Amino acid sequence: MKNILLVLQALEHVEATVQYDIYGPVKDENYRDECLLQIKSLPKNISVFMHKEIEPSEVKSALQQADVFILPSKSENFGHAMYEALSAGLPLITSNHTPWINLETSQAGMNVDVDDVSSISKAIQHFAGMAEEEFDPWRKNALAYACNAINKEQMQSDYEKMFFY
Repeated sequence: MKNILLVLQALEHVEATVQYDIYGPVKDENYRDECLLQIKSLPKNISVFMHKEIEPSEVKSALQQADVFILPSKSENFGHAMYEALSAGLPLITSNHTPWINLETSQAGMNVDVDDVSSISKAIQHFAGMAEEEFDPWRKNALAYACNAINKEQMQSDYEKMFFY
């Protein structure tokens, strides 16, 4: 569902130097093994680190170590991890099968086609090739996108209707 293997396949075609950190438990050992085989075939400019699941209190620190958050999910209802990344100022690379759409228009990230490896490669290369001054607005816009995504007044009203009526 998270499409990690697809990201690894896309990284094979990226020319920039990239570090890809993967966090979370192994839920499917066969899928993990496929990913490990793909990692072995990656060019030297690509580094991949597989981390175990981290505590919620460690998420912010992990996100602060990254430049971009990539999760070309096949489907998400909300995508809390994506919201956390955006609210940490990380541009997001994800599919159009999530609520996080029109990212490029907002300069908050890119929506990619999960059936097209080159779409993901191009998105990764796009961000990896940016100079810092070019990248800064994308960070600010990611945070703004996250802030605008949630209407707190509407959410409170919805909760009140759900619990008190």
